[in-house]
Amino acid sequence: MNPRIYFVIVAIILVLIISFFTARVFVLGLNLGSHPAKSVTAIMFLVPVLYIASFFSARNANKLGKYYYTVINIIAGIVFYLFLGAILLGLISVGYLIAGTIVPIALAWGVVALSLLAAGVAFIQARHIVVTRYTVTLPHAPEEWNGKTAAMISDTHFGLINYTKFADKVVTKILSLKPDFVLHAGDFYDGPIVDTKPITAIWKKLTAQVPLFYTPGNHEAYGDYAMFVQSVRDAGATVLDNKMTEYKGVQIAGTLYHPGKEPHDISDTLQTLSLDKTKATILINHPPTAFEAPQQYGVNLIVSGHTHQGQTWPFRYITHKVYGAYDYGMHPYKDLTSITSDGIGTYGPPIRLFNSPEVVLITFKTE
Repeated sequence: MNPRIYFVIVAIILVLIISFFTARVFVLGLNLGSHPAKSVTAIMFLVPVLYIASFFSARNANKLGKYYYTVINIIAGIVFYLFLGAILLGLISVGYLIAGTIVPIALAWGVVALSLLAAGVAFIQARHIVVTRYTVTLPHAPEEWNGKTAAMISDTHFGLINYTKFADKVVTKILSLKPDFVLHAGDFYDGPIVDTKPITAIWKKLTAQVPLFYTPGNHEAYGDYAMFVQSVRDAGATVLDNKMTEYKGVQIAGTLYHPGKEPHDISDTLQTLSLDKTKATILINHPPTAFEAPQQYGVNLIVSGHTHQGQTWPFRYITHKVYGAYDYGMHPYKDLTSITSDGIGTYGPPIRLFNSPEVVLITFKTE
């Protein structure tokens, strides 16, 4: 069986189980009557079906398809927090059961309210961009790099949900920081086909003022890869798809997306780039997965995204398990420095809880 088909089948079964669990817990906890109980159960089963159908509607770029995809993803975000609420209510119910009593209806409704409040906060936080600042020492960089700044972002995911309004907001935020140049660590586009011309036009406002260096992520390949990458190139970016360029005496390179830890093709790519170890080197690598080969080839700084740091609580614990300390923030690896952003856009439901979208502002120091 095709792995993607297998994944879809498993996902469908999983979301149906989640929906059934959520419906049953709230039906019992709220002590709903027969008709309300049937309605809640029907709705909770309908939402995952509509959510799965939204991925097919995403292939249709008309306004109705975009609206449907956006609305269903918002609803899915709300249902996700209701599911977390159902887990909480289930645990509370077990405690009351052990004590030989039942959960008060007021407490059950309180859990519902808390779930909806969490969803509301997550939708708001997903639109509140913060600036995270780091200082990085860049060995072998020219003296003029002392105090130079770079704005680094990743995972803009422009598409059916994050479109022109969001693109304009991101560009405006970056320009307000007055960086010397900008690094984009991949997933510029989300995947579903959209008209890229408006996004290209907005990003031309940025490249008219500062250089932009960009390396594609995995999501560009979920749609029309050539069209997406050309859009960024047309915006005036330097596209580093297994390429290297030099900017004011510092090498800036980018490697295409490679899954897995320390993939061998990263080493092969770096070898073909013929990096000069007597010069400072910045590497854009979408996932924070390859460090050994870059440090051997003289890379001083790696910037990454991809993880979203889970995007919303509690998934940060999963990304931390997969990527370790490198799932977010600035960390050393032998002679190089790694910076991973949690991204500025969203994938799927436009939610972030305890996880703000960010622009990373890097200030450089020279040895």
